[in-house]
Amino acid sequence: MEFQVTRRKLYAFTLIELLVVIAIIALLISILLPALSQARKLGQATKCGTNLHSVGQAMAAYLTENAGVFPPSYVYPDQNGDWGMNTQPASNPYGYIHWSYFLFSKGQAPEESFQCPTIPNGGHPRTNPGSTGWEEGQSDQNGQSGPNPLQDRQAIRMAYTGNAAIFPRNKFTTALSGGERVNVLVNESAIHDQGRTVLATEFNKNWRSTGIDSGGGVLVKSHRPVNPFWHIGSGSNEYAAGYDTPGFTYGDGPNYGLEPLGAVTNATALIDNPGISEVNSVGRHHPGGDPYSGGTVNFLYADMHVEKKSVLQTLQKHEWGNRYYAIDGANKVGPPW
Repeated sequence: MEFQVTRRKLYAFTLIELLVVIAIIALLISILLPALSQARKLGQATKCGTNLHSVGQAMAAYLTENAGVFPPSYVYPDQNGDWGMNTQPASNPYGYIHWSYFLFSKGQAPEESFQCPTIPNGGHPRTNPGSTGWEEGQSDQNGQSGPNPLQDRQAIRMAYTGNAAIFPRNKFTTALSGGERVNVLVNESAIHDQGRTVLATEFNKNWRSTGIDSGGGVLVKSHRPVNPFWHIGSGSNEYAAGYDTPGFTYGDGPNYGLEPLGAVTNATALIDNPGISEVNSVGRHHPGGDPYSGGTVNFLYADMHVEKKSVLQTLQKHEWGNRYYAIDGANKVGPPW
């Protein structure tokens, strides 16, 4: 019996064929990577909006428990952690109580709700971080850097800031405000058109944007709300305006004091700075937006719904309020007044 052996010719890729395959794979990767990056950014924007919505739901619960009155943006506590509108220690030796604490400390929202994945480390550090949450180059209110006992009652990372027209600062006396005006607590019933009035939004993703140079380090003011207005008589100092003197506006010029994105991306001192509108401390880090102001950002409105849009859009539509609700005296925003 004879067996016939069949020989098969084996084929392999040539060098040219391998190079063609590699080139095709590289081309596909170059096409897919931008799409994946965009999808990742959109996912982060959605997560930021979801967290901000959770903060809104927690705020709604807080309002129910507190007769519809919004918390202050921050106050000075005493050594026991208590505070009173007229009894705050002016030297502020015990740090701050921030509005986030009024929510997460009673379980209305987890502390992580105040973070946004687009912002490095989830958000800006506390002014006085205590033993955790420090940024390199940061100093606390006493000029110290690194872990120490002084810790604010605030979410460890803060991605969001409130509208100063609704979240008052601690300036409930003229001794603290240094002017004729003082802050007042705001009841939700006072807000005209809650569905079109910004309650809170996201900070610039650069933590130094809310800081000022102090003692060789950067003192972060993540406890501060954003004042979107300008007074024609006293500028950015709302407390220096005469008690019965009208004049709050949405700012000067066609862009309402908003600087182009390139001017603020890596800037410091975008809040508590008399030379620049505080709306520049608001983030612009999500996809979309316009060529001038840059990207979009999530906004929580006073009826607790969230929208993603550009900062410039909210200013053009006067969505930060028609009154400076959190300050006494003539507080209508105009003109006309």
